[in-house]
Amino acid sequence: RFQRIALETDLDAQLPRCSVELWKKTGMQPEQRSDTGKIYSLHEPGVSCISKGKAHKKYEFGAKASVTVTKTSGIIVGALSFQDNPFDGHTLPAVLSQVESIVGQRPTMAICDRGYRGKRKVGVTSIEIPESGKRTKTASDKRQARERFRRRAAIEPIIGHLKNDHRMLRNYLKGQVGDAVNLFMACAAFNFRKFIRVLCFLYLKFLGHILRPNVQPMQACA
Repeated sequence: RFQRIALETDLDAQLPRCSVELWKKTGMQPEQRSDTGKIYSLHEPGVSCISKGKAHKKYEFGAKASVTVTKTSGIIVGALSFQDNPFDGHTLPAVLSQVESIVGQRPTMAICDRGYRGKRKVGVTSIEIPESGKRTKTASDKRQARERFRRRAAIEPIIGHLKNDHRMLRNYLKGQVGDAVNLFMACAAFNFRKFIRVLCFLYLKFLGHILRPNVQPMQACA
């Protein structure tokens, strides 16, 4: 009893009033494994438990984010954060609408992983997902599909750079707005870094062309 009173006193001093009331409401009722709407964080009640399906990291706690990258240049053209951990396939309409508003046109094809299965087409955009066991495709179609899905795998290192180089691994901004701002800033920094790298390459190429010695060809007389 005294420990609970001391804990409530510490919470009153360190956490906002809404978080203290949330703890008092849920702290008396132990949560079960099959319960929904669990509270994983007092200062961030909107945090969700996201199943990763990987041996070294089965779960992550936070908000789900969707990143859209162009196929050839690797530029991020869409970044959207979601709450309550929705199914990946249900996020496609919002993601494609954001890409259309940024780029000015809706993509004709979206190459996704198997987490987006269940959707074959969203509006005018066809959804390409890796499939196994289909023997109706020709050899040319299979080769083109392999090339597309190999290119789709290029988004994985981009996500790694966003997490490790642009502070998306841990968000220090509060609330749903903070999640969206952190995602937008990380993606903008990634694009700016790519743009600066291209500018540096062009500048060095131009500088090398100017400083290159002008050697006149020798003429021999016989």
